[in-house]
Amino acid sequence: MSRIKTSPVVNVSASIFSGGGVGDAGIEWSTGVPVIAACEIVPKRAELIRLNFPSTMVFEGDIWALKKDYIEYIEKTLDGKRPWLLTLSPPCQGMSANGAGRISSAIRNGTRPKEDERNRLILPSIDVLEELQPDWFILENVRRMENTIIRNENNEAENILDCLGRRLQPFGYTIRANILDFRDYGVPHHRQRLITIGTRIPEIKKFCEFDKHIFNKRLSPLHPLPTHGKDSFPKWVSFKECIGHLPKLDAISKVSCNEDLFHTIPKWNENQYFWMSHTPEGQTAFDNMTCPSCSYENLDLQTVDCCKCGRPLARPTTIKNGYKRLVKGFKTSYRRMKFNEPASTLTMNSGVISSDMKGHPKENRVLSLRELLLLSTLESKILSKEYKFFKGDITHEKINQCKKLVREVIGESIPPLALSVIVKNLQEIEKNL
Repeated sequence: MSRIKTSPVVNVSASIFSGGGVGDAGIEWSTGVPVIAACEIVPKRAELIRLNFPSTMVFEGDIWALKKDYIEYIEKTLDGKRPWLLTLSPPCQGMSANGAGRISSAIRNGTRPKEDERNRLILPSIDVLEELQPDWFILENVRRMENTIIRNENNEAENILDCLGRRLQPFGYTIRANILDFRDYGVPHHRQRLITIGTRIPEIKKFCEFDKHIFNKRLSPLHPLPTHGKDSFPKWVSFKECIGHLPKLDAISKVSCNEDLFHTIPKWNENQYFWMSHTPEGQTAFDNMTCPSCSYENLDLQTVDCCKCGRPLARPTTIKNGYKRLVKGFKTSYRRMKFNEPASTLTMNSGVISSDMKGHPKENRVLSLRELLLLSTLESKILSKEYKFFKGDITHEKINQCKKLVREVIGESIPPLALSVIVKNLQEIEKNL
């Protein structure tokens, strides 16, 4: 076990699982805290960090293999002092609520169940925290992380937050976890995440009493109070308020904008266009029971062709064994968003209409790259300068090369505005001590 460090703190931050640096923009570009090191396993995302943060040392690869070098670099750069903040956003795709009893039994019996190794990436992250011992750390992940069971360093089944507390509380950390919806903080899309905050500052224990349960539904003193709401003032930032000013696009007739090459969308096939062109705002194409040809209101929920005229209904269908039937999918598929509400959660599949709630409220298309940049707050008033995250001389060729990257990093990362609000709240807490 590492010894408890009492060395001074330097006002810098570092990140692990950096997500291409999207979240780091909310720290360095908004709060003024430099990001001196980042760890990113995906080469294109690592390069994106280098482009946007030229002074940041980027460790490209697996944190299991790089953690020693990462720690040594920060310790050497800070001359043995401690960083003020460390942020961690481990991959969330593997998070699940598996039963601890079942997993423990399987481990004891030598029949360890198949596990997603991404869930265990919290372990090298804790190793880094134990060594660097920053005054603060922020761990961001999907809300179901609170129930996730992992195989810990002792080959035992343990709740991931319990593991975090067991390992770090002996170093003096006070740790609290709450589920935050970022639309409550001015982000113009719905995004719920489990935000776990830890601090070593002794004075904070005076107003943040010890609780063996890290997660609590009641908002902790370490988390920022909401600033926006559905029925309060200011209200949530709506889709229309954020991107309603952009030129119209169409998934068949106009898939790009000459004046803004980032305002571009994927093309739809004729079936997708037919289904969605008859889908009202906020609704799913699965509910299109009125015949577009004769206006007859069909009642059978499995109907794909009009019972009166026999023409196709505007419902998602496929051909299987020679028969046309409804596509199997959730009612969030082939669904439009609402213009006067925040956008739905931005995901890696933001360009796929069959994914959860990806349709534009009014126009026949999904969101453009420019709209994602705005809705994610990568382009917003919170940034201290006129930064452009995707830099350089933008050409059609470069846009085509980075389309997937833009959607992926925005879909997986914490919005810069959200991280800015959280970090500024930590700065305010310290200021008031």
